[in-house]
Amino acid sequence: MIEDKIQKKTLSIRVSTNGFCFCSYTPSLPDSLQFFFYCPVQEISLAANLRQAIEECPFDVKGCNIKAIVETGEFTQIPAEFDDRQDYREYWQLCFPGAGNNMEIVANKMTAHNFTILFPVEKATYEVLQQYGTVSFYTPISILAGYLTRTPLPEEQYMLCYSINGHAILMSIKGGQIRISNLFKFNNEQNLLFYLLSTWKEQELSQTGDTLYICGDCSIEKLQPECGRFIKNIKRINPNTLFSPSILNKLKEIPFDLQALILCE
Repeated sequence: MIEDKIQKKTLSIRVSTNGFCFCSYTPSLPDSLQFFFYCPVQEISLAANLRQAIEECPFDVKGCNIKAIVETGEFTQIPAEFDDRQDYREYWQLCFPGAGNNMEIVANKMTAHNFTILFPVEKATYEVLQQYGTVSFYTPISILAGYLTRTPLPEEQYMLCYSINGHAILMSIKGGQIRISNLFKFNNEQNLLFYLLSTWKEQELSQTGDTLYICGDCSIEKLQPECGRFIKNIKRINPNTLFSPSILNKLKEIPFDLQALILCE
């Protein structure tokens, strides 16, 4: 039974308006990775693009236990003591009064951090994935929070910046607990630097004594030398040092949060 669970293949999907990443992988079989990226057609909806991507995917999607990361610019957190119901729409509408009915509100319970993350999934997209199997939905911020629980970093106090597709997630951590988490949309590296340094100052982090961890797409590479002018200790999170060497962390096309979902869940 245990061996069957270890050998079980997982299907992980990252859903974004910038493209869809599909990964079929068995952690105990390093050479089992199958990866497919679909570039969306701008003229059709996200759900229609997802349906087309699944049809073109070269490996089987139907009947799988699917784990889906949904990239979104909106989320909110509620304290664990208020998480006493399954209908999260009321909480969501308090934070986003104009929220329509075309969204499913999904919850990721972060037990180790004592809060629950709520985020929206477009209903049509939600329904497309439900047609192909049992689906667990995540947002990038919940993946990072879960990663920090499973793989604690050595410093007592630090900040994490994850940048992808023009969005940056900033998380301030002290004593293993998340003090603040926020998501910003940025147009260029100067925008990102401003948001990052403003949050750093707000959290009263030291320019010389505390550490900034960074990871993400090419915008992080451009950001690092600029950050170095203001923050002494900057460390780049490298998947090859965090995860056991395999074909998974040799493919640059696979975003960090998707790698973390596949190997840490």
